[in-house]
Amino acid sequence: MEAIVYSLKVSVFLIAFYLMFKSLMSRETLHRANRFLILGTMVLSFALPFCHLTVSADSPAVVSRSVSQSVVMLEEVIVGGGAARAIDWRTVAVMAFYAGIVACFVRMIVSIIGVLRIVRRGQRQQLDDGSVLVVVDGEQAPFSWVKYIIISRKDHDENLQQVLTHEQAHIRYRHSIDLLVCDVLCCLQWFNPAMWLLRQELCAIHEYEADKAVLDSGVNAKQYQILLIKKAAGGKWYSIANSLNHSKLKYRITMMSRKKSSGWTLVKALYVLPIAAFAAIAFANCSKTEGEITKNPDSQNLEKMPADQYNQILELTGGNIPNEGILLAVDRVDDETGEESHLSLSMVMSDGTVRPVSQEELEAMTVPDDGQVVEGAFVFEPDVKPEFPGGELEMRKYIANHIVYPEYAKKNRIEGTVIVSFDVDHKGNVSGVGIVKSVHESLDNAAIEVIKSMPKWSPALYHNTKVRTSFDIPINFKLD
Repeated sequence: MEAIVYSLKVSVFLIAFYLMFKSLMSRETLHRANRFLILGTMVLSFALPFCHLTVSADSPAVVSRSVSQSVVMLEEVIVGGGAARAIDWRTVAVMAFYAGIVACFVRMIVSIIGVLRIVRRGQRQQLDDGSVLVVVDGEQAPFSWVKYIIISRKDHDENLQQVLTHEQAHIRYRHSIDLLVCDVLCCLQWFNPAMWLLRQELCAIHEYEADKAVLDSGVNAKQYQILLIKKAAGGKWYSIANSLNHSKLKYRITMMSRKKSSGWTLVKALYVLPIAAFAAIAFANCSKTEGEITKNPDSQNLEKMPADQYNQILELTGGNIPNEGILLAVDRVDDETGEESHLSLSMVMSDGTVRPVSQEELEAMTVPDDGQVVEGAFVFEPDVKPEFPGGELEMRKYIANHIVYPEYAKKNRIEGTVIVSFDVDHKGNVSGVGIVKSVHESLDNAAIEVIKSMPKWSPALYHNTKVRTSFDIPINFKLD
């Protein structure tokens, strides 16, 4: 699933880069610059999701179970009103994603094999520049791949010099390497039209470069354009190769007669910078700065919270406070200096009362700065996450197969998604089951019961120590 999320991020950047290139640079005659601009933006799109900007932020005022962290949200389980069922959309998406990648790689390999077969059966001749001319019988559009120039016998007899000059330019500029890199990236982004459109732009630039090489060699422009028109409906060519009729003829002829672009035009290519900056901001990591954690000195006895504060907490928690309470973190300010001195903690109960946080609870909920942690301590991001027997998919199947859709809810057509929170302790037991988002009491109770009935998990590990951690899981009750 992480691979799909990463690919979606890449696709966003590819779309942005393509739109900017198409609107700003595609009509310019700076072919070499455009070629490397496209290749660079392709590679940059795949690299940007790995770039993270760290931004400092203050700790939130209200946090459930611990300071500055949030629990892991598991995949949704869908429960039907008749027989319970789990639709594993994640597995379907992952399978489709990888099937597309495999299909594209197979297509690329088939194309390479097709070219090698032509080279094997053709009549080969070593040329002075190191390239190999391959003459084949029958109808075949001229094309080049790596060091091979494939040409039909008819073109060999009638248009050899012009075709050779064109295809030797492809080989000299190493266009085949561009296409190989591009095709591999296309396999990884097979679902993204922008990737294929960028590839199309790159192929067009290859032809512009080769056409320019032909005209620079002294070939008459009109005669060459007539040759292109004749070859526009030529025979089969291969996706990995550079072909004489590879690109749209109208644009190639227009590009030949277009005035050379000024070098200052390259300034427009700086559109890459704001897009990269956007990526850094979009994928910024927020590191939270906290004060010293101490026991709450102001909550020695149970007391009722002021109504406005309690209502604020209800709003922040979606109107649901677990039975075991929610941890309230408040930045204490020194009256004399006006600076934050420490972080004061207390436990807000569901009835609006406040109780102090004991030292034992505090030690169980926090991890020391030196990373040393006692067995059973609460850790939100363990090194090894707890695992249900058989994995997360088996857990979701267990829930779907063991939960009972309440008759009252069925009769009254009550549907909705209940979000359940639960802990997995250092012994693998499920505990601390509560409702984060409620729909109806009947559905809430059904969700709680099935979570409580789960078998033991493999506990989480932090620095090779068994610890406790938390999850939230949405259970979608849906009537057929």
